[in-house]
Amino acid sequence: MRIGLKQREQMNVVIVGHVDHGKSTLIGRLLADTGSLPEGKLVLVEENCKRNAKPFEYAFLLDALKDEQSQGITIDTARSFFKSKKRDYIIIDTPGHIEFLKNMVTGAARAEAAVLVIDAHEGIQENSKCHGYMMSFLGIKDITVCVNKMDLVNYSEEVFENITKEYTAFLDEIRLELDNFIPISAREGDNIVSRSRNMPWYKGASALEALDAFAKVAPNYARELRFPVQDIYKFTAQGDNRRIIAGRIESGTVHVGDKVTFLPSQKSSRITAIEGFNVAKQKEVSAGQSVGLSLETQIYIRPGDIMCKANERPPPCGLPVPGKYFLDGKTALYKE
Repeated sequence: MRIGLKQREQMNVVIVGHVDHGKSTLIGRLLADTGSLPEGKLVLVEENCKRNAKPFEYAFLLDALKDEQSQGITIDTARSFFKSKKRDYIIIDTPGHIEFLKNMVTGAARAEAAVLVIDAHEGIQENSKCHGYMMSFLGIKDITVCVNKMDLVNYSEEVFENITKEYTAFLDEIRLELDNFIPISAREGDNIVSRSRNMPWYKGASALEALDAFAKVAPNYARELRFPVQDIYKFTAQGDNRRIIAGRIESGTVHVGDKVTFLPSQKSSRITAIEGFNVAKQKEVSAGQSVGLSLETQIYIRPGDIMCKANERPPPCGLPVPGKYFLDGKTALYKE
């Protein structure tokens, strides 16, 4: 065992966007152009395409499930790994079909940063907006938009600027700020790891440079408290009148004595005890632990409420924005 070696930084990045806008192709290109593919993998996929008389697609490096390759779509989330000079990446490829939105949210929930892909030829679609809202709802702060398939619009600066303007107006409505917009062609390799000669008018970062510019977030236990309420239990035996709020701490740390607020009601109380079955008394618990909590003031709380610390920043979309996109409590989004 070697001691004293510095561990490389690692980051989880989710790729989101409307179906067929090129998410998997972008990831496949990043893997190929950074030399992160297993030896012989690229040749194997190319030969398989020739045998089946199919044109080679970089997306095939990702879509390993048989039914995904036959339909040319991503159904479940897929994780890929590659390295830049700065850090190691876990890239989460998520489905673009609205039917698989639940899978997309599951994948995005593990991400520290996001890349949202928009097809330059097809333009902004409803899912482009739904996914943008979900990034805000999940609290992902580092987000870059890649306007893909620029080769299909003759690398037009005007097309790129129109999409940037239109999508920025939408982002302003949901109060979400992005790091940048990047014109790319994942299939042709334009602006993926280095800047493209086909778009001399673009002076910004490549996709890889944008990834490396993402700031590493604090570990989960050091982030703001997010405790979704799973259930409330009432004990009445032998004069025990406790009401215990049960759930799993998704991020942050909570201590006995902390003042907490529940959303969306914004009711507040203070933690008096951390409860558990057959465990020693605890004064604090952190992200990843499933616990029960007792409150000083008995307030009405419902399953699904989110508990936060009163002195910390609330979720960016802790309260709905009228007329915008909401979760319906199941798997889909709707517009009010």
